[in-house]
Amino acid sequence: MNAKTRENLNALNAEFYAAHLESFDATRDHPWPGWVRALEGGPHGQPGRALEVLDIGCGNGRFAQFLWENRGSPPLNLPGLDYLGVDQSQGLLDLARERSPRDPSLGTLAWRQCDILSPSPGSALAPGPFDLVTAFGLLHHIPGLEQRKQLMGEMAKRTRVGGRLIFTAWRFAETDRFERHLVSWDDHNAKSAIPIDLRELEAGDHLLSFGSKEGPPRYCHNCGDSEFEELVAATRLELVATYLADSRSGDLNRYAVLAKRG
Repeated sequence: MNAKTRENLNALNAEFYAAHLESFDATRDHPWPGWVRALEGGPHGQPGRALEVLDIGCGNGRFAQFLWENRGSPPLNLPGLDYLGVDQSQGLLDLARERSPRDPSLGTLAWRQCDILSPSPGSALAPGPFDLVTAFGLLHHIPGLEQRKQLMGEMAKRTRVGGRLIFTAWRFAETDRFERHLVSWDDHNAKSAIPIDLRELEAGDHLLSFGSKEGPPRYCHNCGDSEFEELVAATRLELVATYLADSRSGDLNRYAVLAKRG
């Protein structure tokens, strides 16, 4: 996929989140069931030190809320939490910041706008290292397989030895639920001021409407099993677990839990 197509797809998603900010936020108000399993067995950080977390594509901060509310319970049992959430959307970050609990004695929650989708995401992300690096509900918005693999490598670099990297792949194209939200690329190009070169699209690239289907759609990539394996391999970390979870069907996201050994 060429740079211009990636730029236009990113512009589509920026338009989507600006238009649907409040309604999108309202549907992201609960933790994912798969998170508990993902955190079983660690990481737990170092004794006497807060767990350091980098959450890439943090959105409205619901994973941070989950960590904060469960930090003293299994499977976490954290001495403290030092969390950094980064996202492209300033609107979602503002919502996350407004809701952040504040108790410096227990840890910190910080938020930063970050150009995750830049050609060089490594120049935008905090260097770390972190005990836990996550990307939940993010990869389907990264245009181009090579760009997704590059991000995997940058996440792995930021994972501390003994830490974990966890990401999910959204399997929307494998369920009937989202079929009614598919938008034709030809229809989009006939109406939109942001045209997409269809020759540059990759297998699994789609446009999805949201809610009532009014307003701009978003670009989403459905990650198949073979690509999922490529993304895992791009981290060069040890795969600890992979499983399906979330939604009423219990299989909407595929998880990869990876460990960085010494």
